[in-house]
Amino acid sequence: MMDSFVQNYMGFEQLGTYLISLFVALGLAMIIAFHPQTFGKKENIDEIEAPKTFLFYAMIGSLVGATVADYGPELGFIFFGLGGLMRFRTNSGGSNQTGRLILVALIGLCCGLKMLYIAGVSTLVGWILIYFLERRTIYQIEITGLEKKLFGESVEQYRNALKKQKYNIIIEKKNFAKSKILFIFSSSAKVEKDSIEEFFRQQVSPEHSGSIDLEVGYKK
Repeated sequence: MMDSFVQNYMGFEQLGTYLISLFVALGLAMIIAFHPQTFGKKENIDEIEAPKTFLFYAMIGSLVGATVADYGPELGFIFFGLGGLMRFRTNSGGSNQTGRLILVALIGLCCGLKMLYIAGVSTLVGWILIYFLERRTIYQIEITGLEKKLFGESVEQYRNALKKQKYNIIIEKKNFAKSKILFIFSSSAKVEKDSIEEFFRQQVSPEHSGSIDLEVGYKK
C-alpha cells in the first residue's frame, strides 16, 4: 500500500526534474526582474513591487509546465483559463495578490491530479518567497500644502523625520510648483497613518507642516 502511495502520489522520480526546472525559472526571472536598466529607475509603488510579481508568475509557469509535461497540453489550457478567470473575475487586489491566488489554486489542482511532489515543493518554495519578499512593507506618503518660502526646509525636516524612524527612503519627489513632496519608503514594521501623522507633528514644526496622505503597498 505504501509503495503504491509513493508511486502514484509522491513521484520521487520526477521530483528532481521539477526542482531543477523550478529553480532555473526563478533564477531567470530574477535576471529580468532585477535588470539594472529598470530596477534602478523605479518611479512608483507598482514598479517597486513588480519584481515580486515576476517571481511568482515564473513559479506558476514552471508549475504549469511540469503538469502539462505529465498530463498533456490540454491541461495547460485549463490552467490558463482558470488563471484568466481569477485575474479578471475575482476581486483579489493587485497582480501580486492574484499571483498568490493562482498559485494556491494550481497547488490544489496538483493535489487532485496526484502530483503531491509538485504541490509540496511549490508550497514550500512559495512560502519561502513570501517570507523574504514581504519582510518589508512599501509605503507612499504625499505631503501637500507646504509654504513655498519654507519648501526646502520642510523637505529636509520630513526627510530627517523618516530617517530618524530608520525607514528606508526609496524615492523622493519634490514639486515646488504644487508645494508638495512625495516619499516612497519601506519599513519592517506596520505603519499606521495616525501614528505617522502624530510622529510628524512632534518632529516637524507647525510652519513647515502640510497635509499627509499615506498609502500602503501596491495600488489597486
